[in-house]
Amino acid sequence: MMDKLWKEALRHLDEGNFTALQEHLGGPEGFDRQVIDWFDSGQFKDEPAALNEVLSCAMMLGRTETAEYLVDKGVEPYAGMKTGLAGPHYAASAGRVEAVRMLIEKKIALNVKNSYGGTILGQALWSAVNEPSDGHCEIIERLVAAGAEVEPGMLEWWNDQPVRSSNTKQRVAKALSGTGRSEAF
Repeated sequence: MMDKLWKEALRHLDEGNFTALQEHLGGPEGFDRQVIDWFDSGQFKDEPAALNEVLSCAMMLGRTETAEYLVDKGVEPYAGMKTGLAGPHYAASAGRVEAVRMLIEKKIALNVKNSYGGTILGQALWSAVNEPSDGHCEIIERLVAAGAEVEPGMLEWWNDQPVRSSNTKQRVAKALSGTGRSEAF
């Protein structure tokens, strides 16, 4: 049973089927328990690419405790980028405020680019326009306050976007212009 479960997990990680993997492992709690058990038992020792991807998976799914456990054990947050995005980019994209907060607290690099050339902040901005979630404003504010680079033209790009929420539009513009929330959260 374990070999079949492990092989199926490796397939899902290889194909970037992160949501399917979580379902395969019995939902959020099953995912957390199984990933940590596999890590602790050395299952990932011969599968470093899978270990990197499972961190990206945890970040995308908002499994912050599991992601933090892996980061604390030395898994590099940006190593798993097989699908084009690493864990930090996925967390920002999916609006996972707690995951982004944890990464900022761990003082990870904030300006590493994904395969498409975007940083965590860039990914959060793109997602706030194209796949909006309630967490994007706070994520963007937190990233800017933590020192993420606001690239030249970013504010102008943002101002040209058709953002659904006027509150989001204003809060993000303030953050990008340096007039928004600058205190530590």
